[in-house]
Amino acid sequence: MPLKVPSIRPVAIVSDDAQSAAQLSCLVGMRGAYVAVIDGPRMGRDDRKAEVTRRRNTLARSGVKTALLGPMPEEARAALQADLPKRFCRVVNGWEDAQDLIADHKRLEREPLVWGRDRIGIGTLKALTEGRRIEFTDEPSRMENVPAANHLVVCEEGEPLSEVIAANYAFALGAGLTLIPRVPKVLTDELLEGFYGLQDPGDLSPTERLQSLKHRISACCPNVKAPQGGSITFLTSGLPFGIAHADVPTTHLFTYPDLGICVVNGIAAEQPEKLGVEIAVLVDPGTTPAPEIEASAKVLAKRRVFVRGYSGRGASVRAVTEAVELFPYDLLIFATHCGDADGYRWTYEYKDYEGVPRTFVVDIALGVGQTDEEEMLDVMQYMRFHSLDGVSWTDPKKAEKITVGSAVRYFVDARAQDEIKPVKREEIERVTGSAVMKMFDHNYLAMPRHLGNKATPIIINNACVSWHELAKRFMFADCRAYIGTLYPIMPAEADAVMMATIEKQFEKELPHALWSAQNAAYKGSSRRPYVVSGVYCQRFRFGSKNAPERILAEMMEAQKSWERRLPKLAEEGASDSIIKRTGSLVDYYAAEIAAFSKRWHPKRDGRR
Repeated sequence: MPLKVPSIRPVAIVSDDAQSAAQLSCLVGMRGAYVAVIDGPRMGRDDRKAEVTRRRNTLARSGVKTALLGPMPEEARAALQADLPKRFCRVVNGWEDAQDLIADHKRLEREPLVWGRDRIGIGTLKALTEGRRIEFTDEPSRMENVPAANHLVVCEEGEPLSEVIAANYAFALGAGLTLIPRVPKVLTDELLEGFYGLQDPGDLSPTERLQSLKHRISACCPNVKAPQGGSITFLTSGLPFGIAHADVPTTHLFTYPDLGICVVNGIAAEQPEKLGVEIAVLVDPGTTPAPEIEASAKVLAKRRVFVRGYSGRGASVRAVTEAVELFPYDLLIFATHCGDADGYRWTYEYKDYEGVPRTFVVDIALGVGQTDEEEMLDVMQYMRFHSLDGVSWTDPKKAEKITVGSAVRYFVDARAQDEIKPVKREEIERVTGSAVMKMFDHNYLAMPRHLGNKATPIIINNACVSWHELAKRFMFADCRAYIGTLYPIMPAEADAVMMATIEKQFEKELPHALWSAQNAAYKGSSRRPYVVSGVYCQRFRFGSKNAPERILAEMMEAQKSWERRLPKLAEEGASDSIIKRTGSLVDYYAAEIAAFSKRWHPKRDGRR
């Protein structure tokens, strides 16, 4: 049974405190409507300004009228207040501060639900369903879940705020909620590595390995019973739990980071006033047979979707990087090779902020693109922490063996200021998690800052093993749905699954469309390589008012925005590299506007 897309309540909650977020949710929640809950900006990050901007953009995208700023670090709250309209923000220290926004005034008359401080998602959903407030006690919560009639939300424990978001999501969809134990990171990494090496030589066949992985993942989500004829949303720290429940359609959301933003992106895109997919970008560098690209282009064109292709030499790292981040689009499809790259292991020795001697080892992978300067390359770097003071960064008992203290913070700061250099460099065959995609000229290391000129597109990645790391990266960059693969696939598989998903499952919920497509493609086989991430109620909805006009208007506005930013950067004392990068964005849009106007609007010169 299809799920009705919920509306979005006009009141959003921004808080780092799960209990406060739960109480406010129970105050303003309404059936059939989603209450957006978003964590505060992480001001300890290097990109703290971007953290604030992403939350501002998400609130604008959701269409809410009021943002309740609950408990969070004072620096984070001040940054939000400085960036948002004053009339839009309200600081709340408890649910009493927001009583005038209550959705149902009888809630104040009913006895509140008394709940423990653990299993907070279950308590929140029960209170929402019963139309009551929630109060917390030091007594342990009851070991129960909320049953599902049609859709079930399954949330991995360990992130209390994510449980509150899961409860709001479930309530908006009329779904049930089940909590499962958090899977240790070392086990998550081991199981994902099993998919990565499915085709490696060994005693077991790939089919036997796949069955073993499914059984082990099933053991990680005990007591999960899919609704008969229903569907599941898994909120996971990293495992594709849906592979253990292939009998029903499933989708996945990541409990951290920015779960609240991801949910808003998906639900906001499905509101009645949104047009759906108007513009598609297809990437085929020719590194592998990709019949699905040409077939997709034909199907999308029939659906009145504007299609721009990057193929062969045109699919260079630079061209694809610019397209992914800057060109306006709603759908992006990749067809190429994907895998972890070789790279380097660098060893650093230094004293941290407390004066403690440290030995920090990191693995480095590089992505390389051309620039306008003949002898200069644009290098993107992926870093994975390997060990600190001889203790593996993935050691589950790391905290017992070393005190991290300011070791990482000093390292990040010192590298940013170019104050430390590695004392040892060595080559390694694989940088785990680098997940580079092969373009025509070099490896594309996908670490986008934003997508589609700050849009929230759907991304389909037909490359082998393209879900593990890239799903998180693209979701963090604001894609609203991501489809990738768990293990290697053949070109014929990609063609069959993609064509069935896009053409035959038109306007069905995206997880259901993919599930049906894989069932048709693999029939009696146990193979189900594709995994979808994003809220469940998203659909492939195609159609266009006037895509060329929209593209041109968005690019012209983007160019003006970056032009206005240039003098401000100089006043703020920004580095030459930042100013140069911003200038290159202005140049990109100028060139695109000129070329696009010539092709689609020959009587215009690209200026308003």
